[in-house]
Amino acid sequence: MPQKPIRPGDREQKRKKSLQRRVLQHLKHHGPKHYTNLALLFDPQGTGDTGLAVQALKKRHCVKIGQDGMVRITDAGLRLLEEQT
Repeated sequence: MPQKPIRPGDREQKRKKSLQRRVLQHLKHHGPKHYTNLALLFDPQGTGDTGLAVQALKKRHCVKIGQDGMVRITDAGLRLLEEQT
């Protein structure tokens, strides 16, 4: 059975989803983290990918960002992690 060719956007989409999943897993296991600390942990090169991942998760109601900059996983984020495993 022939495989579908990998489109250029597919790899990028998988990479973004993987980063979002890793951020959720980190928050689940280690508790709330400051937005800046997440960026340093997952994006030491400063590409901005972690910020985009956190904002995408926020848009999907998987994380909540407090006024103090702390990022917390929500019940929706926990459910998403359970669905992915």
